[in-house]
Amino acid sequence: MNNESNIQVLQDQIDQLNKEAWNIRVNDSTQSHVLSKKAFLLAEDINYAKGKAEGYRTFAFCLIRLSKHIEALEYSEKSLALFESLNDLDGKSSIYAYFGIIQRSLGNYSASLEYLFKSLELSQQTGNKESESLTCYHIAVTYKYLGEFETALTHLLQSLSISRQNNYWISESYSLNLIGLIYFETGDLSNALDYYHQSLSFRQKAGDKWGEAGCLDNIGIIHFKLKDNSAALDFCSRALSISRAIADKKGEANSLFHLGNIYEQLADFKKASACYNDSLLIRRDIADKKGETEILLFLAGLYLKEDLAEKSQQDIFELLNKALQLGEEMNAPDLLAKIHLGFYTACKHFNRYQEALTHIETHISLSKEIHSDAVNQKIQNLEISYKAEKSRKEAEIYRLKNVELANLYEESNRQKEEIEITLAELRSAQAQLIQSEKMASLGELTAGIAHEIQNPLNFVNNFSEVNKELLTEMNEEIAKGNFDEVKALAKDVTDNEEKIIFHGKRADAIVKGMLQHSRSTNNATKEPTDINALADEYLRLAYHGLRAKDKSFNATMKTDFDESIGKINVIPQDIGRVILNLITNAFYVVDEKKKSPHPLKGGEPYEPTVTVTTKKLGSPSGDGGKVEISVKDNGNGIPQKVMDKIFQPFFTTKPTGKGTGLGLSMSYDIVTKGHGGELKVETKEGEGAEFIIILPNKP
Repeated sequence: MNNESNIQVLQDQIDQLNKEAWNIRVNDSTQSHVLSKKAFLLAEDINYAKGKAEGYRTFAFCLIRLSKHIEALEYSEKSLALFESLNDLDGKSSIYAYFGIIQRSLGNYSASLEYLFKSLELSQQTGNKESESLTCYHIAVTYKYLGEFETALTHLLQSLSISRQNNYWISESYSLNLIGLIYFETGDLSNALDYYHQSLSFRQKAGDKWGEAGCLDNIGIIHFKLKDNSAALDFCSRALSISRAIADKKGEANSLFHLGNIYEQLADFKKASACYNDSLLIRRDIADKKGETEILLFLAGLYLKEDLAEKSQQDIFELLNKALQLGEEMNAPDLLAKIHLGFYTACKHFNRYQEALTHIETHISLSKEIHSDAVNQKIQNLEISYKAEKSRKEAEIYRLKNVELANLYEESNRQKEEIEITLAELRSAQAQLIQSEKMASLGELTAGIAHEIQNPLNFVNNFSEVNKELLTEMNEEIAKGNFDEVKALAKDVTDNEEKIIFHGKRADAIVKGMLQHSRSTNNATKEPTDINALADEYLRLAYHGLRAKDKSFNATMKTDFDESIGKINVIPQDIGRVILNLITNAFYVVDEKKKSPHPLKGGEPYEPTVTVTTKKLGSPSGDGGKVEISVKDNGNGIPQKVMDKIFQPFFTTKPTGKGTGLGLSMSYDIVTKGHGGELKVETKEGEGAEFIIILPNKP
């Protein structure tokens, strides 16, 4: 066998190793790590570019799984250089996605979105639907980190749609799990549990033990929140067993920590202590300083409980001092605030009032700093999201302009007049799009935030000043030895601190609300869509989103879906945005009517109701007809004098700061220009309004 034949045999062996490593990267990342390394080492020996590129790529994926992000970045960069030399667009797309994941883990959200949108563009260019669905999922993860739940859900639904059409279980299970997490963070435990179970089913069928353990642990946490401790113990224990079997140390530490939470809730403090300590040892072993600090705080709080009174003051303060040391090393204000609150609780428990005073003062000071930083971070996140979307839109406008110019140039000899008209329209559309973005950002990022956030910040400052005076008075009473008075003052300080936290969260909620105004339209194509499922999904999203912001909000939801419709060709995220906007407006008007002094004449009880219906409309021509989607409310209706203005940009009847006036105008453009449909409204003052979408029924 000659040398050329030997090289071909080696290349085939390397290709087979890379194929096997790539196929098992999700189910068995440990073995994938071994195989991919073997592949690229062999490829390096014979300078086989394709073998090195694919080996580095899979190896980088495994390093990301192990949270070794800097090392993963090194191998991703080596892989990208090789894929570029090979002009392998699919390879480049996957590496850009890895860059996006790594940058997100490092807290660089702007860079994360930039790389992920590059990956999405390449996957759409090559028609790689699996890569497109996974990239949409990772874009959603970054938007979730930015606090933009609505935008995250839009990308998740896009990922789910692609995954279900093509039976991609990996991206579908990922998306289901993240939707569950978003519901969990907004307090909707029932829907969170449902989505976690859906994701778990996929992981178990595919043999993805790593993902199965994560889903089981998530389900256990929900049962813990629901005080169903028996089920919580079962799920978290199963997660722990799997994590130990696959040597997932981080997963093992998480499950042990959650088991400690459950045992503490059951008042089995010795088992709780054992679980916390086991988790603590693993956190130290994997150098997870943040996790170690949080467990030290939980242990200190646990040892203050009556059943563990044998633990001395020294034991408790040793834990707190170690936590303080770690918090200062990490320079983490949020952890330091919790640590000083822990010191305050312990000092007060052991009647060390002078030290308690010092720690509560530090805690309050850090809390103010955290609330201020959080608001600034939310504004920065909004700017990051806005800039990423704006850059992408302008690039798409430029691309479309070049395509249109090329087409027009080919027909220039016989269509000169048409060229000039089309080019003028294109330039006008480009200028209008860019100008509307600038106007929206100017109004929404400055005046809106500044106006809306002032009141809660005033409350934070006022209660902080009151606490400052109370602490001065407490210091005087300590000097006098009046400890009963000291305890009373300490309670006042704690009560005020809760008010500071409440208004800080209120400021946070306002900024999250402002984030929704920077929503974007993706470069997407029409696809067969179940319009009934889409309407039902967005009805629930709108309702639970409002409930998460205002627990007092309530309304009756009614649906009447025509099951004969089937699937129609639309851009699901765009039509979903229209439906969501109409439903959100409907909930707003019925809630406003409910809050008015006399909702109904004669003092009759008023039940806020929003009804969503779909209906198939026939057509004499037999072309499939049309589909009607209706969103109806029993609010106060729309005054006739403003009926001709409601679809105009920036027109709103809401109070200042509660609406941009862009929702209905954008919805109108999406339905009429983007889908060739109609958007109309029927209303009767005092009785309600009905918005009707009519779309071509093209399967």
